[in-house]
Amino acid sequence: MGACGTLLGALVVGLLACSPAGHPIVSEVYYDAPGDDTGYEFVELYNPGDAALPLAGARLEAGDGAAPGRWTLRWTGGPRDSVRAGGRFVVGGVHVVPAPDAVVTLELQNGPDAMRVRWPDGTAEVVGWGALADSEYFCGAPAPDVAAGSSLARTPDDADSGSNALDFRAAAPSPGRANQPSLDLAALPGSLAFTPAGPEPGEGVSVALRIACRGRDSVLAGVASVLLAGDAFAESLAFTLPHMARGETLLVTHGATAGAAGRRVARARVELAGDGDGDDDADSLVVRVGPGPLELTEIQFHPVAGEGEWVEVRNRSGAPISLAGFQLEDRSGTRAHLRSFAALPPESLALLAASRTPLLDLWPGLDSSRVVACAPWPSLNNTNGADGIADVVTVLDGDALVSDRVAYSAAGIPAGTPIEKRDGAWGASDSPGGTPLSGPHAQAPGAAFDVSPRRVAAAGGNVVLAWRLPWPAARVTVELYDLAGHRAARLLDGVTSGPRGQAGLRVDGVGPGLYVAVLRARGPLGELTRSAALRVLERRP
Repeated sequence: MGACGTLLGALVVGLLACSPAGHPIVSEVYYDAPGDDTGYEFVELYNPGDAALPLAGARLEAGDGAAPGRWTLRWTGGPRDSVRAGGRFVVGGVHVVPAPDAVVTLELQNGPDAMRVRWPDGTAEVVGWGALADSEYFCGAPAPDVAAGSSLARTPDDADSGSNALDFRAAAPSPGRANQPSLDLAALPGSLAFTPAGPEPGEGVSVALRIACRGRDSVLAGVASVLLAGDAFAESLAFTLPHMARGETLLVTHGATAGAAGRRVARARVELAGDGDGDDDADSLVVRVGPGPLELTEIQFHPVAGEGEWVEVRNRSGAPISLAGFQLEDRSGTRAHLRSFAALPPESLALLAASRTPLLDLWPGLDSSRVVACAPWPSLNNTNGADGIADVVTVLDGDALVSDRVAYSAAGIPAGTPIEKRDGAWGASDSPGGTPLSGPHAQAPGAAFDVSPRRVAAAGGNVVLAWRLPWPAARVTVELYDLAGHRAARLLDGVTSGPRGQAGLRVDGVGPGLYVAVLRARGPLGELTRSAALRVLERRP
């Protein structure tokens, strides 16, 4: 490019610039704090040059963009006010931290509005935000009107493209500090994560963290590192980061070992020599290591009697706990919030129900004080997905920490039959309809139950029920269920029995089909359940 071209380029840049030469520039404006703005607003002036610049006689004015010529003086620079080379001068309210160089109540307007600095030599710089119509309130084009809690920050700090819209963007307020340092790696808040979410003590975990390169310069491989610390880990450890280009966001993962059981804190900090913003370097996460206070013990995911879905939990904490604040989550992330509930004693069971009334109608003997309504209820799947899992049920405590989690398969589980935990393993309940609030029913030794004949005619076929029990006295109930889990008939209802019993009766009101006759007997040692097949045939003329 020749001399004329060079001169023309310099003139174009000069014409486009919004900031007059030889003066500090407006680098940040904070005009909309959450709630009451009073005392929190500030304007930051930046001197990108190599020598100090005076502020004597500078006038900082607030503009009301509703009509032309509406400017109000807010601050005037004194004879001792100046901005050192590469430094910043903050004019702001009494609540600004760190304390401003000049304390003033600015009363800047939320958008669309403006502010400007007028210099003694007649030059001025104006910064406008929002949908402004009058060009006296902005340079080039107005900057966006940012949300409460964000500031308008010149990015990079010496940008001067000839347009407020191009030079300023929303940012976290940073009075007295660089808006975009040369070097800045940030740990994105809320990105620190554990897999699995609720590890056992000493279990290997994968720790993930998102890191953003926010500085003007890239960061070379091996220069920066991440330190993992906190009592969620068995020991602190560090690992180096790869090359990160300016503006890049990177998800990094590393293996670690979970610490001791309990509610623990994990901390991650990005370490980089010369990082220009130390406030965005760290993230933390509260995790649970080991078992939580509530254990999942039974899940009714496919009800057929109108009772709605329900989940049984056990208090394994060793102390009474309130269920208020706990949550129930399905695979999709839908969470049901438990309503206020009296303290649940240690080792006691409770039912988390989609709806209390139909469940209590079906099971009138349940302790209603331990049946807890939850809303909005997470709908549990009845069929498996491609991964062989129907759904994932998670109980979360008041801190949203995993208390227990069960991924279940619906394969081979008849409709209406819940799954329950027995001896540490999950499987179909031995009792049609499940065992809400009673735990798995023990199958007592020496017991037997039979129906004869196994094939009877409909509309009044005669059958004989016979049983043998391990107790000297018990109460016996016998019911018929179809293969979909629906109860078809109750043949005996709580009759008193000795160790052996027999009853002859007619099967009335039951249509043709294959049924399961279920005997439930409750003696002094608990409940016993036995079943036998029964086929009801059409009566032929």
